[in-house]
Amino acid sequence: MLSIYFLFYFYGFLIAASFASFYTTLGERILKYFYSPIRKKYGFKEKWKIIFTKPSACESCNTNVKAIHLFPVLGYFITSGKCKACGVKISPHYPWIEFIFGILFCLFFYASGNLLFSFCILPFFGHVLVSMITDYRKFSLDYENLPFIILFGMAANYFFYNEFPDLFDYAVLGGFVAFYLILWLLYPKGIGLGDVIFAPAFAFLSGHPYWMVFLNSSYILAVSWAFLTRKKGETIHNKPIPMGFFFGFGILLSFIAKAFNY
Repeated sequence: MLSIYFLFYFYGFLIAASFASFYTTLGERILKYFYSPIRKKYGFKEKWKIIFTKPSACESCNTNVKAIHLFPVLGYFITSGKCKACGVKISPHYPWIEFIFGILFCLFFYASGNLLFSFCILPFFGHVLVSMITDYRKFSLDYENLPFIILFGMAANYFFYNEFPDLFDYAVLGGFVAFYLILWLLYPKGIGLGDVIFAPAFAFLSGHPYWMVFLNSSYILAVSWAFLTRKKGETIHNKPIPMGFFFGFGILLSFIAKAFNY
């Protein structure tokens, strides 16, 4: 019995790390083909075809990455952290994100004992990761990504609770929509439209009472980041904050709290 659970954790870790690799690449390709100057070179359908079908390649020399070098986490160390063709260094955020996703699967499976929930959480957080990447790099939340976040988030909640959202969850959604919409109308320079759309959705998926974990952790992390990274003489008030990036951390923490307290 112990060996079976070990296999669940081992293969689950590898699958989760592979999800992380896919979604990290997806986020960066969306940035490249929809946000950079190269976006004007391709049509809409052609962009998506390239994003989903182009083999993994070095961003510097465009040499295709060998299959062995794509192995989750370990591939980075096999290549010594650089492209074998041109020698350009590979960012260490790749193995770190893969490792974190693997650990998250193990945590959720350990806390819930629910394999369907633990696997469904991977594409959910994968799409959350895409939004975090686009917002951190370009201060732009990827709106087309939101339906997938809601779909996989609701599926994960269903597998966890075996029920659909209740009135409390919809009350949370309505409250957040009203609050952020009023805030945006009164202070449009202090909050983006993406925050108005994404924050209520994330709070809804967090559910009651875990929306409080989502909200508090998001802003605590955001303010802390702004304070630590501000330039000399710069106030937090004047520093742009990619709130969508921190909303991602907030909903992650809310789901961890949910799994360990149910």
